[in-house]
Amino acid sequence: MDKACQSCGMPLEHEDQYGTDAQHHKTDEYCKYCYQDGAFVQPDLTMEGMIQQCVPIMVEEGMQKEEATSMLHNYLPYLKRWRSSEDAAHTMNGPIREEYRGSIRLVGLKARTNNQKEQTSQGIIPGMWERFWSEDVSGRIRDDEGPASVYGCYTDYENGALGEYTFFIGKKATEDFQTPDDLEELVIPAARYAIFQATHEPSSVFRVWQTIWAWAATGQGERAYTGDFEVYGNPDEPVLIYIAIK
Repeated sequence: MDKACQSCGMPLEHEDQYGTDAQHHKTDEYCKYCYQDGAFVQPDLTMEGMIQQCVPIMVEEGMQKEEATSMLHNYLPYLKRWRSSEDAAHTMNGPIREEYRGSIRLVGLKARTNNQKEQTSQGIIPGMWERFWSEDVSGRIRDDEGPASVYGCYTDYENGALGEYTFFIGKKATEDFQTPDDLEELVIPAARYAIFQATHEPSSVFRVWQTIWAWAATGQGERAYTGDFEVYGNPDEPVLIYIAIK
């Protein structure tokens, strides 16, 4: 489920959460708390004001104040109500192509996390990457693709982009490769993917993920959440981000 209010970002999972248009019909673009009878309930509200209203609600649901504030600052600017024309043009770039890929078996490291945590100093993904390279995990995995093609994967989603998920860093291994006791295995099921492109700079990858979240939240694509992954090849090649779609 990827529908979200394009004003506050609240997930829209049921029609009774929908706002109404000028003809009093339900609309899945905004929630009933933000939009009624074709107009915003608080027409003069700024994005910062919306953040101040939403943070206490998210804290009540168990999130740390700093995490909630960081997440909203990164997410709300890509929603329809708050997007600038420049942001809208960036969002509309969309995937570079779609393709089907069969199942992929990987060997590497894994841990549970969520997007809110990863936007704070408590994020674990940077440390996982550091361990992957410092312990030469890549070199320990025998594969058919040489030293390139490292995968950063997102699987076992608890609640789409809003909940916990498993992050996995690894490489394809040969069929007869025996996984060491200190490493993990992951099989990403076959799926159709929308493919986005970034550079190797972490800031570029994060910006593309912001575009992906907006692309899904605004109905431009419907994610399947069966397993998504980034593919890091040679430094002079782009990073490809594969998003499983329905």
